[in-house]
Amino acid sequence: MQECFCCWVCGSTKLRLVKPSNISAPLNSNWFKITDLHYGVTGDIFQCSSCGFMECPTIGEVIGFYQELDDPDYEKGRNERALQMSQVLKFVQQYRTNGRLLDIGAGTGILVEEALNLGFQAEGVEPSKWLQQQACKRGLPVFRGTVPHAEITGPYDVVTLIDVIEHVYSPIEILEHLHDLMAEEGRGVIVTPDVGSWAARLLGWKWWHFRVAHIGYFNRQTLLRALKKVNLYPLAIRRAGWVFTGDYLFDRIKTYLPAFLRIRTPRFLGRVQVPVNLLDSFMIVVAKRGDKSR
Repeated sequence: MQECFCCWVCGSTKLRLVKPSNISAPLNSNWFKITDLHYGVTGDIFQCSSCGFMECPTIGEVIGFYQELDDPDYEKGRNERALQMSQVLKFVQQYRTNGRLLDIGAGTGILVEEALNLGFQAEGVEPSKWLQQQACKRGLPVFRGTVPHAEITGPYDVVTLIDVIEHVYSPIEILEHLHDLMAEEGRGVIVTPDVGSWAARLLGWKWWHFRVAHIGYFNRQTLLRALKKVNLYPLAIRRAGWVFTGDYLFDRIKTYLPAFLRIRTPRFLGRVQVPVNLLDSFMIVVAKRGDKSR
């Protein structure tokens, strides 16, 4: 008899299994690396028949894996990821050009560093000990842990959640924290994959966002529903783009090729920066409902 689960967005118990787990080895922190390339490997994915949200409720508690993970390959791409964060902050600057900024799930502090360079009073919070230590080595104000956090006190003029809500069991709760940390006329910025995108439909279960670490999958309707539930109002929605080194991108493209076509990655590609936008991630700016400054 199937265990009864509830939808993390709407609370319905009308969930159906749409993709059985294909995890073939015991879970450890390596499965949760930001640079993990086991595309198509996930826990059991259930879809809510009421709102359409997709989630992995059987995979178990994951925060311990994030606390223990290290990911040197992530830091190797710091220059390229800094370009990505600069694009996010350009979007932010259409609404707030200065003030206090908090990055939730700050990683090695790349967005925090870019925001400081732009004149924001920026800080972050990150559960991974290793990632947080890399930020501290650069003198960046990134605290270890999750929100709520004793060192994190609002209000903030900008709060960012960049590729975070797909990793948590309680997306509504973390959106509530974002709301509560925002100043009354503050702005929130959320980036998350779009399971309803053309890329997701084209690649099916091989879509690169179907991976162990992603346990919640939003489309436009479920994301807007979640925001409404916590009294956040979308001001603008765009498609997030990224920048990768050529070798990083080449290694990931190879996972989609037959074995005989997986040639050795040319070394010169490590010196090439490649902008990529598959139009399969949301970048959304939100305000508190009732904010008259909109």
